Amino acid sequence: MNKSILILLFILSLNSSYSQDTIVYFSDAIKQNITPYKKASNKAYESNNIEEGKMLFDSLVKTKLVGTKFDDFNLKVYKDKNIKINRINKPIFIITYAAWCVIPKGEIPALNILAKEHSSDMQFIVVFWDKKTDLKNIANKFNSNIKVCYANEYYAKDSHIVATIKHTLGFPTSIFIDENKNVVSIKHFENKTKLKTPIKEAIITSYNYFSKDINENLVNSLSQNKSFTIN
Repeated sequence: MNKSILILLFILSLNSSYSQDTIVYFSDAIKQNITPYKKASNKAYESNNIEEGKMLFDSLVKTKLVGTKFDDFNLKVYKDKNIKINRINKPIFIITYAAWCVIPKGEIPALNILAKEHSSDMQFIVVFWDKKTDLKNIANKFNSNIKVCYANEYYAKDSHIVATIKHTLGFPTSIFIDENKNVVSIKHFENKTKLKTPIKEAIITSYNYFSKDINENLVNSLSQNKSFTIN
């Protein structure tokens, strides 16, 4: 079957579009639309059709998740006080990892540089789907401008965020939220830096990738907020 037809059938299987006046929370949009997505996605990956799987994910994000209100998750911060999403009064850039996954060369230094550059206009948050003890060898590699958080099925209070994000979106994933807590962008990112790449080159590659994504999202969030104000 033609890819475009498959994507169209998938979109039609999702719940109908929400009214502009309706506040839809991110977790509710996930619950309402994840079943058809998983069904179509599983078929794509079973057929080893990686590109189709990526297109299905992008369709879910663009048609059902972008524009939703991000939940007021309570995040446990490594060696610091817990934070709640709604208490952060600026755009948020969230990246999810797992401690057992090897983070590509140059990625952490690049994020540290960007977090320092954007310390006044946005908050960087890294969420590891692990227990606190799993972070002892990696948390300190991030600078103080990045909130290093963790969530795991082991902790009873983490069931909501784990089910909503980890078990539906997978990882590594980036989520950009504007200052009003509206979802602007969700992406599966893939760093293709080779192991033998010189560290300076690896940092530059990661920096350019994330910088482009962040700046585009900042522009999009500003334009969305302006249009909302005009309406």
